[in-house]
Formats: sequence, structure tokens, C-alpha cells
Amino acid sequence: MKKLIIGILITLFFTNCSSQEFKDGDIIFHTSKSSQSKMLQIATNSNITHVGVIFFKLGKPYVFEAVNPVKVTPLKEFINRGVGSKYSIKRTKNPLSSSELKIMIEYGKRQLGKPYDSKFEWSDSKIYCSELVWKIYHYAGIRLCDIKTFSEFNLNRPIVKQSINSRYKGKFNINESVVAPIDLYNSDKLKTVYSNL
Repeated sequence: MKKLIIGILITLFFTNCSSQEFKDGDIIFHTSKSSQSKMLQIATNSNITHVGVIFFKLGKPYVFEAVNPVKVTPLKEFINRGVGSKYSIKRTKNPLSSSELKIMIEYGKRQLGKPYDSKFEWSDSKIYCSELVWKIYHYAGIRLCDIKTFSEFNLNRPIVKQSINSRYKGKFNINESVVAPIDLYNSDKLKTVYSNL
């Protein structure tokens, strides 16, 4: 019992330390509990299936995220929705300027209320999580990673094929531009500032 209490106290200490280090523009990753998470894990060969951008409002951390609809979520709520409440925080190696952050936040605000894009198309009428993060940075002049196409992902497993068939009804464009959470995670422009994944 004593070891359990000490373990909990240590966890709380490090969690509190890490939360104080969050900054505007930090990118948060986790494994989603959503119904499509397993399919995304297989297609992208990664457990990282959801991503958002942290910003502060009145001293409290929130996350711009594309769910349905695109919204602002309290950071703690975002973390708790991930598997095991585990997550990673990445930050640009070159510090973001105040003008870059202003552009990013303004772009994020303009996306609020847009529907989630379950077909992962590179359009602006609907948007998915990693597309939102990529574009938030892109509009501030920062290209986090190259854009891929569906052809570069693992589409041959049954769960992925089934998802493609149900979502696209025979109108699947294998050359559609796409960015996955793991592509952002592996960006050479980012460094890890915290992770318990």
C-alpha cells in the first residue's frame, strides 16, 4: 500500500511539472478510443491515432482538435480520452514567434464548428485531426512534414479494406493527399518535451 501511494505521488509530481511546461503551439498526441482507431493503427503502422494543438486561454490549457465538429477541448479532458490517459507532447525545435502563434490561433478559430472528415480528403469544408494540425502550422509558414497519398499506407488488411468500402462506396481515390498523426509525430522540425506513451 505504501509503495502504491508513493507511486501515485511521483506520478502526480511529474504530471504537474510537465503541465507547467506546456506552451502555446505544442502538439499533443495519443491513442484514441474511437471506433476507427484500430483501423488507423493498422493503416499507419502506429499506435498514435489522434492529435491536436495546445493553446492557453486565461492561463488555462486547451486543445484545438478535429472531432465532430472541430472544437476546443480542455487539455485534461483531451488527455483523459486517450487510451490509459497516456500522451506525448512535441514542440518546434525553433521557438514559435508571437506573430506565428497569432496566425495559428486565428486559423484554428476559423475551423471551429466544421464537421469531421471521415473520408480524410484534403479539402477545407471538412477536416480531420492531423490535417487540422498540419494546416494550423502551414498557415503560419511552417511545413511540419511532407503530404503523402493513401497509396503509401497499409491498405491491404481486412479491417482497413472494410472501412474503405463502407466510407467510399467504390469512390476511393488512392492518390488523395493525406497526412497521418504519425507523420506529424515523426517530423524533424519537432522535439519531444514530454511522453508517457
